Amino acid sequence: MTRTTSRAKDDRAGDPTRFAEARIPPRQSRRPLEVLGAVAALGLLLVGLPVALVLLSGPPPIPTSLPSLTDAARQLSMDDLLTVLVAVVWLAWVWFVVCVVVEAVAARRGGLARTVPLAGPLQHLARVLIGVLLMSGIVAGPAQAATSAADHVSPSTRVVMVDSSLQQTSVVAGVDQAGAASQADREHSPLVGKKVYTVKAPKAGYHDNLWDIAERHLGDGRRYQEIYHLNKDREQPDGGQVELARLIHPGWELVMPEDAVGVERVAAPAPAPVEAPPMPMDTPAPVDDAAETGGAEGGADGAGGAVETASVFSDSVRSYGGIGLLAAGVLGALALQRRRQRGTRASEDARAVEAHLRVSATTDRVRRLDHALRTLTATCRTEGAVPPPAYAAFVDDESVELLLAPAQPKPFTGWEAVDDGARWRSTADPRGSVPAESAPYPGLVGLGVDGEGRDVLIDLEAAGGVVSLVGDVVTAEQVAAAMALQAATAPWADAVRVSISDLPDEIATLVEGRVRVTDLAQEIGEVEQFYAGRTDDVLTGRMRRRGLFSHLVVAGRVPDASIAERLGALVGGGRRTLSIVVVGEHRDSRWQLHVDENGTLSAPQLGLTVDANRVTAAQVSAVAELFEASRTADRPDDGLRIRVSAPEVTHDDAAWATAQRRIGVLGRLAVQGAGQIAADRRPLAEEMVVHLALHREGVHPTVLAAALWPRGVTADVRDSAVERARGWLGSDVDGSHLLQETADGRLRLADSVVCDWDCARTLFLRSRTVSSEREEVEMLRRGLQLVRGEAFSGTPQGRYAWVSEDDLPREIARVVVDAADRLATLLGEDDPSGASDAAAAGLRAWPTEQRLWRAMVRSRHAMSGVAGVMQTVEAMIARMDGVPLEAETEALLDELMPTGSGGTLAGAN
Repeated sequence: MTRTTSRAKDDRAGDPTRFAEARIPPRQSRRPLEVLGAVAALGLLLVGLPVALVLLSGPPPIPTSLPSLTDAARQLSMDDLLTVLVAVVWLAWVWFVVCVVVEAVAARRGGLARTVPLAGPLQHLARVLIGVLLMSGIVAGPAQAATSAADHVSPSTRVVMVDSSLQQTSVVAGVDQAGAASQADREHSPLVGKKVYTVKAPKAGYHDNLWDIAERHLGDGRRYQEIYHLNKDREQPDGGQVELARLIHPGWELVMPEDAVGVERVAAPAPAPVEAPPMPMDTPAPVDDAAETGGAEGGADGAGGAVETASVFSDSVRSYGGIGLLAAGVLGALALQRRRQRGTRASEDARAVEAHLRVSATTDRVRRLDHALRTLTATCRTEGAVPPPAYAAFVDDESVELLLAPAQPKPFTGWEAVDDGARWRSTADPRGSVPAESAPYPGLVGLGVDGEGRDVLIDLEAAGGVVSLVGDVVTAEQVAAAMALQAATAPWADAVRVSISDLPDEIATLVEGRVRVTDLAQEIGEVEQFYAGRTDDVLTGRMRRRGLFSHLVVAGRVPDASIAERLGALVGGGRRTLSIVVVGEHRDSRWQLHVDENGTLSAPQLGLTVDANRVTAAQVSAVAELFEASRTADRPDDGLRIRVSAPEVTHDDAAWATAQRRIGVLGRLAVQGAGQIAADRRPLAEEMVVHLALHREGVHPTVLAAALWPRGVTADVRDSAVERARGWLGSDVDGSHLLQETADGRLRLADSVVCDWDCARTLFLRSRTVSSEREEVEMLRRGLQLVRGEAFSGTPQGRYAWVSEDDLPREIARVVVDAADRLATLLGEDDPSGASDAAAAGLRAWPTEQRLWRAMVRSRHAMSGVAGVMQTVEAMIARMDGVPLEAETEALLDELMPTGSGGTLAGAN
């Protein structure tokens, strides 16, 4: 089977691989009729109109003296009116001539014409006509000069890939003498290693510009200033420089910010390709048309990497190094730990790392992948089949793809075959319930994000040998740490046990029982004994028995020769439940992953190239601190009660009920009473208003920008967003803005904007100062009625990271739980129904607080006896989601539940 990969020439305009291959850009031209029409229109307006006026009415009516009072007072005749009209036409013509001159001069200089006062449509017409002539070449500008120069570039290298039964790949390339002579110059280009966009030639009257480039590749046109600042001091190929308010010219090379999407990174050109050695028959072959494969030895120097096609995709997947899946897995494991125990406040640095993870996390993709894998296991069990032999996976916002070797053209239910069964794709909605099955490929670990914005994962179990990470040692260690961290926290990897060596020890402290630090010299014996004689097919074994564990060993450096040889012998042959990853060269490595200092990782044997996932030792330490803080028991602030911070504005439930503008955070986020705003603008405006509602003292615009745009933003973008939010929120009854600016430049909300968290705190604080127990009960009851659910529910992916940095969810939960517990205690046996309602209100804010579950069990027992207890236990099991029961809860249930009800109790554990 022979495949030829080529690209449309238009698509190469923004492709940095032009440094490695010459290109011939297409010449843009206007149709002859359009050009003739523009010339005729311009001629008629510039020459025909004044000639017609002279023939019809004579010379321009230029006054020679000022009119007298008698002339001003007399009635205008028809001749006077015609004279005025002719004068107006002459003035319009003169103004049009000025516009044409201004636009022509600007076009010649390559700049943007200044606005001619009072010209309006006349200048727009002049710009259109001059633009047509500019495109035709009648009016020569810098764009034509750049395009003409590009026409003389030597022919591009043509690459043809010949794939014979996916067993071996050879590359045939024709390189002309001019390209070979300039090879050394391109290797030393200052743009190597940077993301670069090439300005495209004008087309159909459209000129490439910084705003549109920022809109396409940075997600916001107002980030054009970032592109400008990166390029303002760089000399372009034609000797020009980027200047604001001036055109950018075709062929100019613009360095882009690191989070730019759809823009490739410039790489030094690869050496002349040679014929690759045959690929081993049992090594998974690439199945994507855009990939080329090298032999086993090709991985050392990175030759034979994948050919990528850039496209525009969600900006979030590349935020902070593209660790979306990894960040989501870590946050999921952290959330599970916090459900078990609310914990204490982490340090400021650790909370900052959590905010960083929340910005980066692609939770929707994790849910999609986990759902697809577990559903596949359930389907296989139903159909009596074995999972397909996947060796890698792609995940994007719409689908999951499994890469198979060998191909299987007949997919299972819920999957579709692509490329004759070399890939299976699932687009199933992941929002449904997840089957109670294990994933068929627990050894899947993320490598990073590819050029199309997809998360790329490889199944280490499928390697059939040692996987080595080579290249830049420091970056390789960070990639290895990311692999170990993901294997310890990813939901689909719950059957994986990880052993780490020469990596940050804190990885082992994250999830209890999943990771251990080991000395390979000591562990090798145990591993050999356990896997001795095991030749069962792994995928078949997972269908026969549930709970088949996978073991991953990750070494931060190559072990000594004897240990390395024994490790190679353990994993050789085929898919095993034992996987080994080492940093450095390993002579028996089956897959070799090459990573450079910029984080670009290539897997030549698999045809994959990505921006690698990587974590530093400092980041691992901060994540470990978050887990440690979540395991530390929370204590009352004063020995008895939780401290409640006083709100800046003292509203209560009455103010909440009557307010025109309400901000709700005690449950699903809600901004009520605001006006209309574009749907794509609303999330940012809501987040801004919520942030200001929780910082009523006022926030400096710079601080607000740091919270809402963690990756940075320019002042004009920030200010525009503030103005939109101000207009959306509206005005107060006195006409003043509800989003105000103080004398010292801070942004704040008017006091008439009411937040439910302020109301609840006001009532809880009043409950501590009233003179009677009855009043205390009333204040607590009114405050708890404002609680609708867990704080900040429904936050969009990648937003509200500052909430974690402020530790607000934990603070709100502990205050609400304290109030609910206090109310349930006050009501007690005198009002079991009220006590049950109080506990239920607290459980809405923190569903796993067993102190409140115990209060509810007691109150339900008082109302309905054993039946009430049984009903409460069933609800508790559903809400606890696997969190084990505390000793006090077990003791209470043993006391109130009759003998023989242990089945329900066992289900809770």
